[in-house]
Amino acid sequence: MARATAGLAVAVLLVGAFAASAGDVAATIAAGDAALQRLDLEAGIAAYRGALEAAPDSYEALWKLARALTDKATLSKQPAEQKGLCVEAEKLARRAGSVRPSDSKGHAYLAVAVGKLALFEGGKRKVELSKEVKAEAEKALELDPNEDVALHVLAIWNREMVELGWLLRTFAQLLYGKFPPASLEAALADLRRASELKPDVIPHHVELGITLASAKRWAEAKTELEKGLALPTAWVTDDYYRALARSSLARVQSHLK
Repeated sequence: MARATAGLAVAVLLVGAFAASAGDVAATIAAGDAALQRLDLEAGIAAYRGALEAAPDSYEALWKLARALTDKATLSKQPAEQKGLCVEAEKLARRAGSVRPSDSKGHAYLAVAVGKLALFEGGKRKVELSKEVKAEAEKALELDPNEDVALHVLAIWNREMVELGWLLRTFAQLLYGKFPPASLEAALADLRRASELKPDVIPHHVELGITLASAKRWAEAKTELEKGLALPTAWVTDDYYRALARSSLARVQSHLK
């Protein structure tokens, strides 16, 4: 009886230790979230890394660190650093998708990471990666039709496929079997939906404005770009997108004179 009682006591201690550890991980992730809310990207990255060290299979830490690293890549001015961050983000998001394949976030941020990584690749490789970007964004939307990040990514995919040069269009046709259905109309629909779901997200309005400009719908483009510029800062990349909006707005306004 004494041995059984001692064994039970050890088990209770182990369960308590595990619970405390899980609580610590949740608290560390929450600290990362709070850091990003105050626009401290480096503190957020450090917190998510700490959570992953304690719990390497934490789904939330995996996709949130992947997101933070792609944000850092967006803000970086060094191409080598940008690519390295995207490579790490891709691996993390892929692990997140393996840990919890039925949740949209892992797939959405894998699409983001692969899409950003494609910017550093040559033409053919860029098109090859675009196939996975589309597949992962669509998978995220299958799991959650209101996943605004996936809508945003799929919209950019549509716009970039429409704007491919003839040589890469030929390669894309070979890669996909036939040239995939892509249109500015689909891009606009997805960005409008993303903007409706998250009206305070600056990048949705900015990319919608840029896509409207691609469709030569100058007055509408101006409206969306100005919406993006008028919104308050809520995320670490908002100033980057504001700069993008200003440069795009100058081009749009030249067509409205």
